[in-house]
Amino acid sequence: MSTIVVAQKNGVACIGADTMSCLGSLRQKAHHIVNKTKITKIADSYIGLTGTSASLVVMNSYFANPERPRDFSGTDAIFETFRHAHHWMKAEYFMTTMASKEEEYETTQFYGLVANPHGIFALYSYRSAQQFHKFWAAGSGRDYALGAMQSVYDQCDDVVDIVKAGLSASAEFDSATGAPFEIHKCDLATAPAKPTKKTRKS
Repeated sequence: MSTIVVAQKNGVACIGADTMSCLGSLRQKAHHIVNKTKITKIADSYIGLTGTSASLVVMNSYFANPERPRDFSGTDAIFETFRHAHHWMKAEYFMTTMASKEEEYETTQFYGLVANPHGIFALYSYRSAQQFHKFWAAGSGRDYALGAMQSVYDQCDDVVDIVKAGLSASAEFDSATGAPFEIHKCDLATAPAKPTKKTRKS
């Protein structure tokens, strides 16, 4: 498993992940692994995935085709991006959807977080997304990370410090999370100023 966190503050969005992998009870720390990243960059978005390491490989391969749509600017756009991807994931990557009578929809095997100039988001297996105002976390160390980020959010001006606090707490208490950490940040887009109405002089 993994721990991935996102936060935004003072006009900057940030995403971070641990770099340890697990094979059951076997831990693979970063100094043993070359391809240890859990975060990829697609267009202007940093995307971190939890779960199997194959998910990141599949996502990179899928979006390597420049003709495939990639819009992560909002929750609706993310849904449409992965709705389009779902068919190709089954056809080209042999994705199992785990469809059963209990499942309302087929699942796309992605769960993770996104940071980009439009904000910070969570990705879910039904292709839906949520956007957050301050921070969020995913993975096995999520609960520790959320508690730590809640504790320091108001005290920290640098969003990187908030992300580090979440990852450090997860690495301290979650057996499937380990340092060092990979952290990326980007400036948030500013909303265009509303035009002011001109008043006529009498």
